Amino acid sequence: MPKQNKRFVVITFRASREPVEDMFWAEAEYDGAWTNVTRLERVKTRREILERIGELDTAIIGIDAPFGFAKPFVDLIAKEGITGDWKQVAHKIREDLKKNTEDGIKLWVEKMGRYRESDLETEEEASWRNTRPVQNRSGRRFQEPRAPHEFLSKAERFRRIDQIVKRISNTGIESTLGIRYNKLTSRYDFLDSEAQGRRALLCISLLSQLVEQHPEVSVWPFMQPAKVTVAEIAPALFPKAPRPQEMAKFFEKEEDNALFIDKAVRETASSNKTAMTALFSLLGIISAERRENKMIRPLRDYRENFYENELVKSEGWTYGIGYKDPLKNDAPPPREKREKTAPAVEQAPVVEEVAVESVAS
Repeated sequence: MPKQNKRFVVITFRASREPVEDMFWAEAEYDGAWTNVTRLERVKTRREILERIGELDTAIIGIDAPFGFAKPFVDLIAKEGITGDWKQVAHKIREDLKKNTEDGIKLWVEKMGRYRESDLETEEEASWRNTRPVQNRSGRRFQEPRAPHEFLSKAERFRRIDQIVKRISNTGIESTLGIRYNKLTSRYDFLDSEAQGRRALLCISLLSQLVEQHPEVSVWPFMQPAKVTVAEIAPALFPKAPRPQEMAKFFEKEEDNALFIDKAVRETASSNKTAMTALFSLLGIISAERRENKMIRPLRDYRENFYENELVKSEGWTYGIGYKDPLKNDAPPPREKREKTAPAVEQAPVVEEVAVESVAS
């Protein structure tokens, strides 16, 4: 990975039908003395995102959309023949969505439905919810058996990193496997056009096309960082924007810190909440990569064991959240005096594959 990245980009990704009204591209460039935020503009189509990324020579690009699904779901579709690493899963998603996006999405929602029903509560566990009484022609009443979608699912819906982000940011987070049963169509579907699972499918499809057309581009953490690296971000982890009445003072202070924000960028951010999110996510990445905010991890901090972790390779990770191998103790050995006086403590078995170091809330 280059020691000094000169360009930073944030994309607020959307999964609704095109042309999209609320999808933004924020961009900044570092010239050695100043960091200049020069672009904050709407992007109408996902193809335009693909084309813009393909034109970059060097950049760290943050996209606020999931790059993966919970590992148990990935394991289930592997049994259906969709095997291999992230690239092959992403390629399959792209192939399914390429001919007709909505039909392809339905195929994957069906897979999610099968996964949901793969681990349902038992009849006994569901007994506290009364079944519907039905009366037949003879007047005899009986209990109508429940359909699978009426049982609660115990299948894991969240990625490990989703649970970490939720805990650190203290905000709610939607599952990429969040679906509902539609009684009108008698099938599962997403909650709405911006459901997290729908965004994941469209974003992964775009990334698959990106690495096929531009193999030099890295999709992190499934690939190690390169000159152009795309990473999943969670805007809730970055410092929040100041209140409107404090905005002008904030920009003036940042200019003292060698950060120039174009007037048009300021105006766009001030008039649109999503644009404001894009701008401050961009500033968050810049601050992390320049070591100004040491609570958020820059890409260069992740070591080899991170990329070898099976959960990370399957589900992905979120930019800025530190990683620590729980099976490896990097701390220095205790002093000799402590060894003599401190009582021995039995170590609890490690049950998690990953652990958090630190991140700003």
